[in-house]
Amino acid sequence: MSDRPCVLVFSGADPSGGAGMAADIQAITAMGAHALPVLTAITVQDNNRVHAVMPVAADVVLQQARALLAQVPVAAVKIGIPGSAENALAIATLIGELRATHRAAAGAAPGWAQRLYSDPPVVLDPVLRSGHGDALGRDDAVQALTPLLPLATLITPNGPEAAALAGNAARYRAPVRVGVAAASAASAAARSPAAAMAMAAGGASAEAFAALPDTAGEAMLVDAAPMVALATPGVPPAWHGTAHGDALAHARALRALGCTHVLVTGGHDENSDVVINRWLGPDRQQNWSWPRLPGGFHGSGCTLAAATAALLAMGNTMAQALTKAQGYTQRALAASYAIAPGQRIPQR
Repeated sequence: MSDRPCVLVFSGADPSGGAGMAADIQAITAMGAHALPVLTAITVQDNNRVHAVMPVAADVVLQQARALLAQVPVAAVKIGIPGSAENALAIATLIGELRATHRAAAGAAPGWAQRLYSDPPVVLDPVLRSGHGDALGRDDAVQALTPLLPLATLITPNGPEAAALAGNAARYRAPVRVGVAAASAASAAARSPAAAMAMAAGGASAEAFAALPDTAGEAMLVDAAPMVALATPGVPPAWHGTAHGDALAHARALRALGCTHVLVTGGHDENSDVVINRWLGPDRQQNWSWPRLPGGFHGSGCTLAAATAALLAMGNTMAQALTKAQGYTQRALAASYAIAPGQRIPQR
């Protein structure tokens, strides 16, 4: 057994060290847990702009995670950018396998021990764009995240992300094949999107996903479509200050799509000196207010979601984890430092 609870992390590599997997590992470690990093994409970016994203092949995502799941107990899952629609479906597959394993163990355990095998919490940071507004994947990000929404114990969108997901995620796109091994599952999913979500959620058809073999031979690291250029020099996208309406209404819409808990963060509401984060759960709603700090920060959302996942892995309730993770993130932003002009790096 591990001396620290382990968090399985799906995220992209940021060479600036400010966001993505670097931020996840630092925040999870700071909370007292251990990160199990599974790379989903390699990015070309600095502390301000994302210039390109190269998704890791979905088969490689599966192989990375399955090697860990075969050996290491996983206490929580944190999901950042999947990088591609294929990778999002692969992650959904893996969560179904993880939950099926836990439920089988719970069924074989004595009654008093069954709670020890409850489903590991899944924290989804639905990153649709970078803090500057650059895209972070080659596919429609909203549609790519759709299979993951019903699996999320907690989703942590900012205001514009919540609006986009609530408005568009109900349009489910038939999943794409995950390597050569997923033909039968993808075919079934294409015939019935509802069945695809049920399989990914570890329902009655989870065996179909669990039976997917690893791709034979040596898998390629980068997916078939190589580098995707994302940034247009001199033309910053209109992301900051985007109108996002009623955060609680969007949270209710996301809960209706299957997310158990929704925390809509208020950092993009630039007309206020106070950042208000709104949590909506099955039987509780709570707001937190934080002083708005000057400047911009690289990886603040990653920090919050990863810290929350670690705290849940360590046995905190959702209310405790959200409160502690927000306090930690606020302190990290207040103590941030510069590595170049532009967005600052949180001191995690």
